[in-house]
Amino acid sequence: MDHPPLLEQTTPNGERIDIRRIWACPTSAEQRGFYGAEQVLAVEREVVPKSPGVKASCEINYAVCSLRPLDDRAENAALLLSTYRGHWTIENKSHYRRDRSYDEDRNPTRNHNAARVFTAFKQLAIFLCEEGAHQPENRREQTLPEFHRFCSINGVDTAINWIKGRQHPLKA
Repeated sequence: MDHPPLLEQTTPNGERIDIRRIWACPTSAEQRGFYGAEQVLAVEREVVPKSPGVKASCEINYAVCSLRPLDDRAENAALLLSTYRGHWTIENKSHYRRDRSYDEDRNPTRNHNAARVFTAFKQLAIFLCEEGAHQPENRREQTLPEFHRFCSINGVDTAINWIKGRQHPLKA
């Protein structure tokens, strides 16, 4: 980019170094056509390998956000980068689990509403598993595949009763 970044963070991460740079500028909903738009930003992530097995990369992502700019530009950039990274942490965790457990990226469902319903049920299963609804006794039983196995053995009625609230999940 032509201008220096508002903030640059360097983080050692195992066999690589992650460098994140952020640029931001104020905007308005009228200028961008996004309701509530207050800032536009660009976040560059550069991966610098520390060992031969790690691939170098550099990518730039763009975003529009509704956070009002702070007067202190460095503080504003730090807040934006923190918020941006927090959003992707949640997104990556959720999508990773759904894709690894349910192979969601290759789901053949083409009906938008049906896909939303399936996703809601998958998220519900992940939530019930994380809450320990099946009362796992060890770390292996805390996994999503073990939760599915528990539901298969105990029947769909158990899960439906959890959803209906007839049986408290943690006292199943």
